Amino acid sequence: MINKKLNSKVASLESQVDHLESELIYINNLLVDFGFPDGVQSLKSSLEEVLSTNISM
Repeated sequence: MINKKLNSKVASLESQVDHLESELIYINNLLVDFGFPDGVQSLKSSLEEVLSTNISM
């Protein structure tokens, strides 16, 4: 019975990972279309730069 529950939980988590991965790919593609050449990574770098600039002001 425990093995069945664990298999069910693993299947549920794998499904969630697949969904989140699809969402991340979609968001990344939107960011590339919007002008961030490396998608999420470019957005992250830009935000870190803005935050560091605002902190040092």
